Amino acid sequence: MFLSTSFAILVVFSFIVYRYFKYSSSIIERDATKPRRLPTQWLIGIIWTAGLGAFHESIAKLKVKYGDLFAIQLGRGRITVISCTDYVRHILADRNTYDISETTNQKGSSKDGDTLRQAFNDVIKCANRFALMASIPLWIARLRLALDSKFQRALCILRQYVMHIIHAEQKRQCEQQQQRVAKPKTLIASMVAAAENDRLETDSSKASLSPTELFDEVSLSMVAGFETTSTALSWFFFFMSKYPDVQAKIKEELYRHGLTSDAILTLEDLDELVYMECVMKEILRYAPITAGIVRQATRDDVINDIIVKKGDIFLIATQNMHRDPRYWKIDPMKFLPERFLDEDKHPTPYAYMPFGGGHRACIGQDLALFEFKIAITRLMQRITIEDAGNEANNSGGFIQRITCFPKHVAVRVYMDSDAKLPA
Repeated sequence: MFLSTSFAILVVFSFIVYRYFKYSSSIIERDATKPRRLPTQWLIGIIWTAGLGAFHESIAKLKVKYGDLFAIQLGRGRITVISCTDYVRHILADRNTYDISETTNQKGSSKDGDTLRQAFNDVIKCANRFALMASIPLWIARLRLALDSKFQRALCILRQYVMHIIHAEQKRQCEQQQQRVAKPKTLIASMVAAAENDRLETDSSKASLSPTELFDEVSLSMVAGFETTSTALSWFFFFMSKYPDVQAKIKEELYRHGLTSDAILTLEDLDELVYMECVMKEILRYAPITAGIVRQATRDDVINDIIVKKGDIFLIATQNMHRDPRYWKIDPMKFLPERFLDEDKHPTPYAYMPFGGGHRACIGQDLALFEFKIAITRLMQRITIEDAGNEANNSGGFIQRITCFPKHVAVRVYMDSDAKLPA
């Protein structure tokens, strides 16, 4: 009797809470001539955060049902999902109204190779859990990180290394300034110089970084390349095992430019590998590597006829646009690197954004593409990747964390010899 009564009370309470959130977040202006508040799919948010499928799969299904613009309620937070280039252009072009969301900033209280590597791994694992805590208030998620001893220990190690890099660069720039030597054009040098300008100058119109922002930016430039590049390489192995004709064309291009296994790569050689670059672009388009782009409204706005409130979070579903037939001339559901040679060489603006867009686009995208191209070129100079067939599970699938990587990859790797290259 007690259990049945408790269960009934729980059901009634859950229904009341559901109706409250549904009503409070779904008020629509009935006058069609006036802007309206986008209705919130509150229950969908609960289902989504339950971990049913990978992120891009869930968002693609919701897009089919609710269209290019829909809102979901995650706990007390509201996220608007966007899958249309017109809306994306509005958000990314207005840097004064839409900026990076605070839900993407993991603030903590802020030996050698192995120690740093382990610290990176621990930070990534904890960041994965943080990213999946979107259904609870942000302060609780941050409290969870603050009480996580492994994360705090890893963050401490990371802070030591990053601050050592920053202090060494500050010292070097100070010495160069005294000797009047030309400043090097490196990412870290530019960020440190910006922080120094903030400390020495009072002109608020100049771009500058606070010490906290400097630490965050240097750390992010290290951590971001740690996971995304390895994820892209994982997808490369999987796709090469499934598309041997693509792999054969890569090797043919390498042979045509004389890039055998013992050849030394130069920048000129890499620039000549046009088909290789198409393969890279297609992997970044077809594979759901990153979760999407997050922006937060810093003030009220109106998108088309939709009211935007200050603090609203927008999730730009890049994978939806990467596979939207409205924006691609060749079937976007097919893995075809050749699309970037002709018909889809110049995609619709904002339809292809593997590195984000706007003023918050990935600052390391050129470096990431450069190292990705070197890595797969060196691999294709020396090895052949084949599907393991029925002997192993090479079915792909998805594991969703900060990045989305293949779940089942089992391939055979053979070392090439010059005799096997095409005549």
